[in-house]
Amino acid sequence: MSKPGRPAAVNSVTTASVCAFAMIATQVAGKATRDALFLTHFEITALPLVLMASALLSIGAVLLTARGMTRRGPIRVIPSLFLASGLLLVAEWFLATRDPRLASVVVYLHIAVLGSILISGFWSIINEHFDPRAARRSIGRIVGSATMGGLFGGLLAERVGTFPGPYWVLPIIAALHVLCGILLSRLEPAGGAAEATPRASDEGAAEGGAESGFRVLMRVGYLRNLAIIVLAGNAAATLIDYLFKAQAAQSFDTGAELIRFFAVFYTAVSVITLVVQAGMTRPLLESTGIANTIAVRPAVMVVGGLATLPVLGLVGLGILRAVEAVIQSSLFRSGYELLFTPVVPDEKRSTKTIVDVGADRMGDIVGGAVIRAVILLPVAIADYVLVVLAVLLSVLGFIVARALRRGYVRALEASLINRANVLDIRGDDVAGMRTTLMESLSGIDLSMSIDGIRLSELRAEVTSPAGADETADRGEEASAPAPVSDPEVARLIALRSGDARRVHAELREMRTLSPTLAAQVISLLAWDEVTGWASRALAKAAPGITGQLVDRLLDPNEDFAIRRRIPRVLATCTTGRAYDGLMAALADKRFEVRYQSGRALARIHEQVPSLPVDSAAVYAAALKETRVDRSLWEVQQIIDEPEEGGASELAGGTPGVHANRRLEHVFTILSLVIPRAPLRIAYRGLLTHDAVLRGTSLEYLESVLPREIWESLRPFLDDTRPQATGGRPREEALENLMRSSQSIELNLQELRGQASED
Repeated sequence: MSKPGRPAAVNSVTTASVCAFAMIATQVAGKATRDALFLTHFEITALPLVLMASALLSIGAVLLTARGMTRRGPIRVIPSLFLASGLLLVAEWFLATRDPRLASVVVYLHIAVLGSILISGFWSIINEHFDPRAARRSIGRIVGSATMGGLFGGLLAERVGTFPGPYWVLPIIAALHVLCGILLSRLEPAGGAAEATPRASDEGAAEGGAESGFRVLMRVGYLRNLAIIVLAGNAAATLIDYLFKAQAAQSFDTGAELIRFFAVFYTAVSVITLVVQAGMTRPLLESTGIANTIAVRPAVMVVGGLATLPVLGLVGLGILRAVEAVIQSSLFRSGYELLFTPVVPDEKRSTKTIVDVGADRMGDIVGGAVIRAVILLPVAIADYVLVVLAVLLSVLGFIVARALRRGYVRALEASLINRANVLDIRGDDVAGMRTTLMESLSGIDLSMSIDGIRLSELRAEVTSPAGADETADRGEEASAPAPVSDPEVARLIALRSGDARRVHAELREMRTLSPTLAAQVISLLAWDEVTGWASRALAKAAPGITGQLVDRLLDPNEDFAIRRRIPRVLATCTTGRAYDGLMAALADKRFEVRYQSGRALARIHEQVPSLPVDSAAVYAAALKETRVDRSLWEVQQIIDEPEEGGASELAGGTPGVHANRRLEHVFTILSLVIPRAPLRIAYRGLLTHDAVLRGTSLEYLESVLPREIWESLRPFLDDTRPQATGGRPREEALENLMRSSQSIELNLQELRGQASED
């Protein structure tokens, strides 16, 4: 099993690349040999029959392979199939020396049936070995190596097939299959050997009637759409391929000429594929997205098919077949495998071979049946009908491909949740994170509750003079004020007395707050000793004084201590007016005001999801947060911690590790417009050392965030994982500075940055 670290990752990519090279070399050489042998001994009209026969055999083989992969995992099944295929090729080589006609049929069925299963199984292992993020970085190199393997396979078939004879290609590709089996056995799944084979309970479930791959396809629309794209694409390619081979069979008489022609054709396709793979695949994936890259193949078939109609012949059909093969082996293959990467392992294992090979072979059956029906027509008409049908099938594939992006995002969400369950990420169990980030992201302030700010009261008990609460709880009278005839004036005097015990007693007795008293209680938020009591009184009256709270929150001349504490009170008031005021506060010049407002907004939104959200304003606020200096981003702290324990709680209480409050704030406000459950797990994934969860988190964020926000946020996500350190005198001194009443240095830096923007 590969060990963590860059060298292991490099070795994995190298192993996968070498295996891809050998695998596709055998596939290309085998197909050239297969076609040449079959067309040498049989008429072209027999091709649809053997095509449909191989497709039916493939479906049976797919069912057996899918069941084995579901129960044992691809890493336990596919290497063995490669070794078995190598032995069969050697046996077919001996058969060819005695009965070439029978051997040509056996070789055709072998390459057609087992070749696609081996390729699908290889990509299943790759998808389980790399997380979605690592797969995107590595897929270009692996597919590029596969393309070079196709080039080598074409040259191999041309040289060996022309001089010693077509059958001598078989033992060479047998040796390459054995090499693939050995190499693939080294690629364990990303989670380690423990995940290579399902747990005993999972095996029992499989034996006891676990959900079959076909049931999963019927249930999961995303996978069903992938199957439709594969089926329609291959059916269209089969129609064009038949016309192309029919023209080739008419143009060349001997087996040597045919194998040379096909070898040159496949070699040329491999060269062009290599160029496209190196120069276009990655830029296209990054600029247009995976779904749009997938849609290129059917789009090219539609345009190319219509353009070929006036010039049907070996050249025109050869160009169309070559272009389709190039796109399929480069752009389509790269995007298609990435689409499978985030699928939940159980669903992937039970369906990938069915989609890869079963749907592909069903395309062969559909194409073969159409060909058998159409060739009864006059030749001139039949050729045009087949091209038109190929265009119509490609139109279907294009429409379905354009709808894949939403399914891909949902697959990423399901993968995040599944990985979190595998790692048992819930509550306080996350290694390196004691704080409940899910509550942090939803804006739930653990220091408050709807019916009264419970932990804020505990905070007040800590900061108030010793014995103050005991005295109040026993009902002992605070120092008696002078009698006043007006009760409201008497209360106002008590609130302005400067005596914490007297203020506490007055706030406990209040049932309503007039505008005058509310103004004074809001001012008490700045007094650390009574802020908890004042918050509780204001929370009870918040619906009636929302306007005052919002006005003072948004007043830049108001005391900073008051403004940063008002959002906690507004969080208990689930009204549109409070929500609008907090949204306006996201543009405040002081970070802590924005931070507390974001948490309050998320809490209100969770309780009342029907409140309208201005997505543009939310994204603008998130974008603004990401456009600060990196040094300010890394050291941003807040004065009023949202929960007991301080900043280290977000990082799990690990010594020397502090939470990045600005990153938390960005995720909090994004939770207003992005589904919260996967977003919370994605946030956790950025802070864990689990490569799969972290990679999936990054891929999910890139998929759901507007491109401008992603590009601006990405530099801050390079490595957000906690790194424990020893003593940190400098960090402690900086933290103490940040906790000063005004956070002078941080706010000056931020104000300077905003001034420069203005």
